[in-house]
Amino acid sequence: MEDNRAKKSRKRRHCSPDTPAKRSQTDPPQASQSRYPPYIPPNERLRCLGLFLQQRCSKLNPSTIWPMRWLRNIDTHLLVAGYQSRNFLSPGSVVFLYMLCRDLISPEIDSMEELQASLLTCYYITYCYIGIELGYPPKPFLMGSSNTAFWERCISYTQIMSSKMMKINNNRQFYREVLAELKAMGR
Repeated sequence: MEDNRAKKSRKRRHCSPDTPAKRSQTDPPQASQSRYPPYIPPNERLRCLGLFLQQRCSKLNPSTIWPMRWLRNIDTHLLVAGYQSRNFLSPGSVVFLYMLCRDLISPEIDSMEELQASLLTCYYITYCYIGIELGYPPKPFLMGSSNTAFWERCISYTQIMSSKMMKINNNRQFYREVLAELKAMGR
């Protein structure tokens, strides 16, 4: 009976709020800040991406709304068509898309159609690279451009960005740097 009480009392002491448990030297909020990037809602990230495109393509002076509509329309189309079970525009996918756009969309773009073709090609690559399906139909991403030009852009963009696409998935620090750049666009 004595041994039984000792076990119970030991258990109570361990679970008691009066007795502090062993803790690491770092404060939990600080540990979580250094381990995970700060949360920024997808809508805010999309707004920052729109501001980036507006700045990058200053000759066109595109509204920040149009590129976001193009992306949301495709996302909705694929959701309704059953290619995905939830929206693809998540915080991580927007950061990945921004990385592609930052390095691939030229400031020398002359038309909204060219901007749309480049952006939607980057979006298709994002879908194919981090999406949950094995493949997505290219038709919603074409938007008037020819199949040949679309596939040539896909191959070219993938060859240019393959090392960075791997790096953003394997290196947290690189992801944080890209996220910080995207976040800075909104300031």
